[in-house]
Amino acid sequence: MSLERLIGRLQAVNDLSPMERDQLLGLPIKLKQFADGEYILREGDTATHCGAVVSGYVFRQKIVGSRSQILALYVPGDIPDLHTLHLPRMDHDLCSVGPSTVAFIPHSDLHSLLTSSAPLTHVFWRDTLTDGAVFREWVAVLGTLSALSRIAHLFCELAFRLEVVGLLRNNSFEFPFTQQNMADACGLSVVHVNRMVQELRSRGLIEWKKGEVLLLNRGELETLAEFNADYLHIDDDTRRI
Repeated sequence: MSLERLIGRLQAVNDLSPMERDQLLGLPIKLKQFADGEYILREGDTATHCGAVVSGYVFRQKIVGSRSQILALYVPGDIPDLHTLHLPRMDHDLCSVGPSTVAFIPHSDLHSLLTSSAPLTHVFWRDTLTDGAVFREWVAVLGTLSALSRIAHLFCELAFRLEVVGLLRNNSFEFPFTQQNMADACGLSVVHVNRMVQELRSRGLIEWKKGEVLLLNRGELETLAEFNADYLHIDDDTRRI
């Protein structure tokens, strides 16, 4: 049952048949738990498995000089290292933020499945293309939006993605991030992040305490963030409200 979040997310944007669902559920997996800040893969590692996030959060990170830049965030149901099927040598790190559980699938089994199933090959190809679309959005956000809007955008994106996999409850979600994590994701200093979070609170847009974020006015937050979810390529009809 550990791949149910993955299958649910893929089902949200693809018409998976019962046979294709069974094929995915039949993949051999090995579950591993990670602590906050623990590396799943390091730059220079050669991957032999792809990991599906079962619980918690994972981020993609690149160290540039003395600074860490978070390049992407992954939630339950995501496969952050699907690219290693064809590019096995890591050119960045994958880390856990807060505790997480990852289901590892051997490359050999994924290759066999995709060789035998054209529909699933298209499903995973679409997934990697969507990942590229998210990268483009992050570059645009970092390059054009104000600090306040960048942070708002991150909250909006996570809420939308967690909603798809059933992990958004009354506009609230678990968020084990530190302000340093937020700084690394948004290209800001910790001091600047703290000021912007206080600004969002003072405007009555969010609450963030005890590892949980509540979006108090999601529509206004999305306006501030200039958030348009088209880049996630998820039909509104598939969102679990």
